[in-house]
Formats: sequence, structure tokens, C-alpha cells
Amino acid sequence: MKRLTITSAGVALLALVGACAGELPSAAAPTDPELAKGGPTASAGYTTLNVGALIPGSQSSQANGVNDAGDVVGSYSSGSTLYPFALVSGAAVPLGSGPGMAWGMSNGNPAFVVGSAAGTPVRWSLAAPTQVTHLALTGGAAKGVNTGGVAVGYLGASAAMWLADGSHIAIATPSGYTRGEGRGINDAGVAVFQFGVSASETAVNRAYVRLASGTSIELPPVGTDVTTYANDISEIVNGSVYVAGSTRASNLVSRSVRWTVDAFSGAILATAVLSTTGSHGLGVSDAGGIAGFVDISSFRFSSYLWRGTSVLTLGPPKGGKDPRAWAMSRSGQYVAGQTFVGTASQAVRWTITTP
Repeated sequence: MKRLTITSAGVALLALVGACAGELPSAAAPTDPELAKGGPTASAGYTTLNVGALIPGSQSSQANGVNDAGDVVGSYSSGSTLYPFALVSGAAVPLGSGPGMAWGMSNGNPAFVVGSAAGTPVRWSLAAPTQVTHLALTGGAAKGVNTGGVAVGYLGASAAMWLADGSHIAIATPSGYTRGEGRGINDAGVAVFQFGVSASETAVNRAYVRLASGTSIELPPVGTDVTTYANDISEIVNGSVYVAGSTRASNLVSRSVRWTVDAFSGAILATAVLSTTGSHGLGVSDAGGIAGFVDISSFRFSSYLWRGTSVLTLGPPKGGKDPRAWAMSRSGQYVAGQTFVGTASQAVRWTITTP
């Protein structure tokens, strides 16, 4: 999963247990006609699955990653404890044997899952999901992983990368910033990182792409905006990568953005912005589609799939409300996130049925 702020594991745990209350500022209602209409009855183009209802013992849950097989990973609460889970071929599978959180997953057979357990960044393989690999050092979490098992995340206040053997690579924090974390990495080793001066959304933060060569490229705000966030990155397609994120004029004015970046030179080839105020781009497909959500008002949300000039509202499963999309498969066929049933968060997966 990709958070909009640079958060510690403790803050993220509280966000899930508290049904994510207060995690985002409120914003204006959607301005794009495609987003303003829709809702639960506008279901043409996708189907929904209440993943949380399939997890034994779950009181609340959230999906943080999804791959091209439609497998989903995330975390669920039982009492006051959070546990990582995977949904594989439609069946819920525990990850490890104790508490923890699952943040992201890869494609591949077997697929990798990354997260945290006992204050340590960890990696699981869906070939043996109860066995956990502890990545180097403690006090952090892994948030993104590729099919080779290379992961990115954070250790303390510093961004981090781990190789397939679990060894740690330190990621330098750019001048002027004091915190950082990795959000996603593709199979070529091109990754997205987020840097800031605090865990607050109101602080100035900046998104970066780290090329396979190790060179870091800043993703600047659009126009007079002051802050950027990067949450996901595609595979290399025709020499370029797509990055999903947001550009922000203030803590109340955010818009979803997709950057197209040359994967070898780092040149920013294009910047596309969704005009809807309050929108956030969280997942990206290899075709450049963006999945995310709109912060409509205080504790009210709407999810969307943005492809070219088309924006499809992703409604919740029956009985749900206020869905938020947190991840998207590389193929663009699956989107994962959460919805609310009563006051409880439930993990959800959307299957996109329109090309």
C-alpha cells in the first residue's frame, strides 16, 4: 500500500484500527463530470469483491496491494492486533504466524509480499506464506517489491532498499529534507521514493524517481503547487515509466498526477493532471491508467480509475460506502483498497471488465 504521507508504522497501525479517520484533509467535491456521477449504482465496467468478508476472524481490514493474478494483500484487525493476509485464488491465507502488516506485492510465480513484523521489514513468498524473511536492520517496513524480491521502504526516518538476499542499501536523503521512504519498484530496479521534513501532509514533500543507475530525479509540482507525492511506478514500456501520485497547492488542494519519465535518462516526458480537486493517484498500470480516490469532504471518499480522457467511478460492494483505492495491478485489470460497512473498514477488490 502507498500512503499519502511519510508515516511511521505506528501511525499507520492507528490509521487502520481507527478506520483511517483523520488521515487526509477534506477537499471540494469532484469537478470532473465523470467522477461527479456514478456511485454504487454505476457499476458497469467492473465487479467488486468484499475481500474482508473472506478473512476468518477479521473485524476490519484493508487491501494494500494486488497483482495480475488478482491476488490481494493487506492487513486485518482482530481485537487490538493487526495481522497480514493474502487472498490467493480466492482464499484467505495468513502471512507468517503472528502480528504484522503487508504493504505491497509483486507479480511472478511465486509472488513476493513485503511489509513489517515485530518492528522489522520483512518479505514473504506466496510459495511458503507462513515463512518470513527478515530484511536487514530493524525499525522500519518494506512497502514495495519486484519479481526478483528487491524491495524498498524505510528504516527509521530514512528511505531504504533491500536486495534479493535481504541486504540493505542506504538511500541518501536529498538536501533540505529529513525523512524518506520507498513506495514502489519495478522489475528493472527503477523505484519511486518520497522525501519530506515531517510526517505531516501540510509540510512540503517531494517525490523522486530513482533510476536503475542510482541517479535520483525530482518530480516537481505542477504550476504554482508546492508539494508532490509519488505512490507507484509501472514497468518500463517503450523506454519510459509511468508514475502515479499527486501535486498539491496546499494541504486542502490536491490533484492526481501521472508523470511519464524516460527510464534511462530520467527526463520527464509528460505530466498529466486530473482536474478533480481532492484527487490522489495511488496505483498505475503499465498502460498508464491511474487508480486512486477523491477526498470529497470530511471522512467521505470516492474511488476512480483514470485512463486517458476517461474516468470511471469505482463504487463499493453492496452495503459499502466511501471506497478508497490504494493499489492497481500492472495489467490494469485489478484495483484494491477499502470500503466501509457500518463503521468497519473492509478490504475490497475491483475487477475491471472494460478494456
